[in-house]
Amino acid sequence: MKKREIRALVTGAGTGSSANMMRALRTMTPTPYVVGVNEDRFVLKLSLADSNYLCPEPASGDFIDSLLEVIRRERVNVIMPTNDNAVKALSDARARFSIDLLLPRAETIERCQDKFALSEFFRRRDIPSPHTFEVKSLRSLEKIFGKFSKDGLLWCRARRGSRSLAAIPVATVAQARAWITQWRDLHGVKVSDFTLGEYLPGRHFIVQSVWHKGSLLRAQPIEVLSYFAAGNNPSGTFSLSSLAKTVAAPEALKVTLKAVRALERHPSGAFCVELKEDANGVPSITEINAGRFPAGVTALLAVGKDNMIAAFATTCIGQTVKIAEPHGSALEYYFVRDLDGIPGVFSEADLSQGYSRVALPSAAK
Repeated sequence: MKKREIRALVTGAGTGSSANMMRALRTMTPTPYVVGVNEDRFVLKLSLADSNYLCPEPASGDFIDSLLEVIRRERVNVIMPTNDNAVKALSDARARFSIDLLLPRAETIERCQDKFALSEFFRRRDIPSPHTFEVKSLRSLEKIFGKFSKDGLLWCRARRGSRSLAAIPVATVAQARAWITQWRDLHGVKVSDFTLGEYLPGRHFIVQSVWHKGSLLRAQPIEVLSYFAAGNNPSGTFSLSSLAKTVAAPEALKVTLKAVRALERHPSGAFCVELKEDANGVPSITEINAGRFPAGVTALLAVGKDNMIAAFATTCIGQTVKIAEPHGSALEYYFVRDLDGIPGVFSEADLSQGYSRVALPSAAK
């Protein structure tokens, strides 16, 4: 059977996340035709797509209308959203699309975009997730701190948003109050939009998976080793990695698959699950980006025997996908990136090639 041509629309065209997505799509054979859309005409000039369109922002009432026109004009049959706003807009208007969006249920997307609601959902089902409380007012901070040990840190963050929005570890009520007040006064974030929860000190994992009608197509655990611009971030951590690698992480994978199946009886679509280990080394879910791939490590999902981006796109157009390693590759591939540089993916063997070591003179005795 002749393969249908994939004509993929990627949102946020011109951003780093869209570029990673487009590079991953272009590892496919035959190469898909890629259409980019963005509401920012300056960022759109950086797009790697074959054709580009200036569209309203996802929160606009005209976004879906313009998207449908681009789909008609360019004969698009796959949509790859690259941020939560685009996912939400597509989810709310899914009935208007004649192509398969391969999205999780609207209820799942709503729940995952509220980190507190997601944590409560998992804790009721004995799925590891940090103990978290709503900050209903600044006066409630004392009571929340009293629920935890007096020693150690709590994790303070906004319950909605991506890229570690307003996230910081705090050790005292005064620190939490100052941080929340600053975000309220300078950025308009409501006090009630914050949460305080258990601080998880262990390793950071991302487990990306793609599902279709209840069947797992592929999952891949990734360990984040260092963070992009971490020195400029008061939390010291960030959702965007500067160094990450594919790993075999059976416990993180186990928690992830249990969580996705708890969210949906018959999962479909992409689920980006972030986990951190607690003090006992147990991976706990900190958030899930439902309906999209991670912004930073997309390139790692296109290496090895199975290209997860290809699996998603191929499934969208109704063609069967053969997956050799549904639980991901155990081989280590490293993802490296820096500002204004094209990200690179390297195997362990690659890392020992292409440079010479400097032999330092022996210290004088």
